[in-house]
Amino acid sequence: MEENFDKENNNQELIQKAERMLNEKDAVFHDIEEFEEVAEFYLEDLQLEQTLAIVKKGLEQYPNSPNLLMILCEYEFLSGNQEKALKTMKNIVEVHPYNIDYLLEYANLNARSGNSIEAIQLYEKSLKHDLEDRESVLMDIVFECQRIQDFQKALNYLKIALELSPDNEMILFEMGISYSELSLEKEAIQFFKDYLDYNPYSYVAWFNLGSMYAKQGKNKKALFAFDYSIVTNEYFPASYYGKANAYIQLTEYKKAIKVLNSTFVLEQPHAFVYCMIGECHEKLEDYTKALTFYEKSLELDNDFADAWMGIGVVKDLTNKSKEAIKFMERGIEKDPTNSEFWYLYAELLSKLDLKDDAKLAFTKVTELDPNNTDAWLDYSNLLYENQLVNEATSIIEKALKENSNNEDLRYRLVAYLIKKGDLENAKKNLILALKENYEAHKQLLEFYPEIKKLNELIELIKQHNK
Repeated sequence: MEENFDKENNNQELIQKAERMLNEKDAVFHDIEEFEEVAEFYLEDLQLEQTLAIVKKGLEQYPNSPNLLMILCEYEFLSGNQEKALKTMKNIVEVHPYNIDYLLEYANLNARSGNSIEAIQLYEKSLKHDLEDRESVLMDIVFECQRIQDFQKALNYLKIALELSPDNEMILFEMGISYSELSLEKEAIQFFKDYLDYNPYSYVAWFNLGSMYAKQGKNKKALFAFDYSIVTNEYFPASYYGKANAYIQLTEYKKAIKVLNSTFVLEQPHAFVYCMIGECHEKLEDYTKALTFYEKSLELDNDFADAWMGIGVVKDLTNKSKEAIKFMERGIEKDPTNSEFWYLYAELLSKLDLKDDAKLAFTKVTELDPNNTDAWLDYSNLLYENQLVNEATSIIEKALKENSNNEDLRYRLVAYLIKKGDLENAKKNLILALKENYEAHKQLLEFYPEIKKLNELIELIKQHNK
């Protein structure tokens, strides 16, 4: 209570002092500290007009005051004039080139303005000076590198920061993110294993190790690492989510549900957790419970796209395919660039014989994920089954431009070319496909058994059987 009273009294004094300054028509001199104190008060209170008025008055008497100029710079930034703020700050740094605080403020201002490259250069320049908090500046560089997707540079600086602070959990966590973004799972696993040799109780290192194993598809090893992370810190929810996901990949859905349920004592339920539980029940073919948890997910976050999509999938699986459409469309509305959603939607439309809509959906899938060969094949198959052989052929040819060495696409092209009666091109593509993967020719025979009547092509297949 006494502190609040003192604070209110101080504020009143500042306001009165400010009003006197602004109302004084004659040149009355005040200490520079008074101008700074009053200007900072107004700035913190976001009274921008008053801030500018006091700064201007102060600069009339102290035109070279860097502190007043810095307040002016912040005013300009908050007023939406970033370029002017940066120019003001640049002038301060040029006048005081050896002042590390001004240099760092200039770097911070560039970072806030979204000028990451300039900010990084300024932070790096500051590292050449004797800094009190070197680690903090290193992390500033890391975050700017991550912002521009330069994760290798971020990782390099994280390693330097870790040398300064070997037990810093945030640094370790960010290292895991950078390794993941760079897809350097093998290197990351070795790094975190080496780190754990000297720091065996680091729950973040165990978590990162588990995440890297999971990315490699080594889910049993991932479980081992996540378990150790939980043993060293039972209150870190991310390890439980990682463990649950590993169980899901191993199709041990009941175990995954148990792990996910245990997170509710650690923190409030999240929409994605209910959605994961719903997905597990869906895989267990307990569709009633699956719907219940997908709906619980939407109660927490009505914009959670996965839950809308999950309901659509369950509706389809329970013979309510027409009803499923609106839920899948809602999921796509919430996450329009999710190629997997579009693929599920395209398959549903195709199943319901909504050909034109299905074609549009498949087109969207292949635009978002041109390397999804299954989508290309299904799209072409939709066209083929509707006697649109030329269109089906064109789609596979387009797919091969994106995936030139894919034998599945190549063999499918052979089938369509035969159907079109273009045996010369069929033979050329069959030779290419046989060279890429001889054994895969069996799928051609399954898809288009009529080929067995074409001796020329059967002979080609036999010739490549080495």
